[in-house]
Amino acid sequence: MLKSAGLTGRSDHKVDAKGRINIPSAFRKILAPREYDEVVIVLIPNGHLLLFNKEYWGDTIQQSILDKASEIGQENVWRAIHRMSENSHMSTVDSQGRITIPGWLLQKVKITKDVVVFGAVDRVSVWAPVKYEEWVKGIDIDTTIADFGIF
Repeated sequence: MLKSAGLTGRSDHKVDAKGRINIPSAFRKILAPREYDEVVIVLIPNGHLLLFNKEYWGDTIQQSILDKASEIGQENVWRAIHRMSENSHMSTVDSQGRITIPGWLLQKVKITKDVVVFGAVDRVSVWAPVKYEEWVKGIDIDTTIADFGIF
């Protein structure tokens, strides 16, 4: 469904006092195409959040996780599902294109005021700007991009 969705680009925003961030309109067309659609917010262990289209999450991501049971082990998969569910949240996109991220999730990823929102192929990535810059410096990005073999 979203494999070629082409979620790309960067957008810098502020988190308001209610924990709301604006989702760029180009991203909303894919994440939440209808008014008041829900978005799945998932905490990622390296310290950022991923946003998924609700249907894509249910049809593709969750099924992919369940398909790993024979490879990873049923018990480990269910432990991971519990951890992911514990650190996830459903948020409805409001009429102004914002989602609310609970304070406990913002604390876990060290987002206080500024936030960077990126399109990442089939998902949207949400970071504290400083954490993102630290993470990107972890590898030689230009070499990795060249390894893709697209140019």
